Amino acid sequence: MTSSPLIAAATAAGIVAAGAVLAFSHMASLFVWASFIGWASYDHSGANLQGLLRSSTALVFGVVMAWCVAAVVAAGTLPLGITLATAVTAAVASFAIVLASATPLLGVVPATFYGFASTFAYVGLAPGASSIEALTRTDTQNVLVTLPISLLIGSALGVAHGWLTKALRGARVNVAPRQAHARNDA
Repeated sequence: MTSSPLIAAATAAGIVAAGAVLAFSHMASLFVWASFIGWASYDHSGANLQGLLRSSTALVFGVVMAWCVAAVVAAGTLPLGITLATAVTAAVASFAIVLASATPLLGVVPATFYGFASTFAYVGLAPGASSIEALTRTDTQNVLVTLPISLLIGSALGVAHGWLTKALRGARVNVAPRQAHARNDA
């Protein structure tokens, strides 16, 4: 089957999105909304192997940084009210995020803030998620466990979208990066 690039990309997006929603409906501890953020982050990071690595690393780094903010606040580490402690700790974390962008794997600052914001959304909206008990659990009730998994599944959805788009266009679909093929041909 061969189709125009736009129709192929749109069709592939619809198929992948429908599959994601159906799959996530059977995984109550994971978040389909976060997977769409991971997918978008992969796409805006270049939709290639380097983008996958950089975006995925930055997304998880953002989750870790926001988790640190939430844990500092929940533990009452700073002798401030919750709002002021959150503001101060988020400021320090944001400063660190931008400084860390000098490292190539953490250079996609928007992806880091997608992970950061997603974590704050969950911790701020899910009942009990901001407690020190929830933040230190070792199961899927901890945002540090469940959100990175959801975001990284989204990165994989982005890869699947690209592969399916190529397949619908009638193009050759490479499973391995082009560099790996080049080494095998030599």
